[in-house]
Amino acid sequence: MAELTPTKKKTIMTMYSLGQKTADIAAEIGCHPSTVRRNHKKLLENPDPYAKPHRPGRPRKLDERSLRHAQIMVDSGKARDGADVLAQLPEDVGASTVRRNLAEIGLHGRVRWKKPFLKPEH
Repeated sequence: MAELTPTKKKTIMTMYSLGQKTADIAAEIGCHPSTVRRNHKKLLENPDPYAKPHRPGRPRKLDERSLRHAQIMVDSGKARDGADVLAQLPEDVGASTVRRNLAEIGLHGRVRWKKPFLKPEH
């Protein structure tokens, strides 16, 4: 199934309003007539050519607000790692979920490698 650009979708609406046939519009745009009909039907429901369809899927366990709260806890020192964040979150989530979400916002759970102090005489 072909996904048309917003410009082509706007062209479909314009040509339909001028009374053009579906086959003529398809030839002008360079797609199949059924693609023109399907997109015209969608544009009648929602005339915004930039609108994206809702993609189904499992909702996230931690929403944006919970992630911001977790980042604030780590930045302020109230939580040191994912386990501390997990203990303070009200949601029932697993430790790996918390670690993965913290890594997605840039808080990677790594311990810094200690370097020996080098004096100028070294």
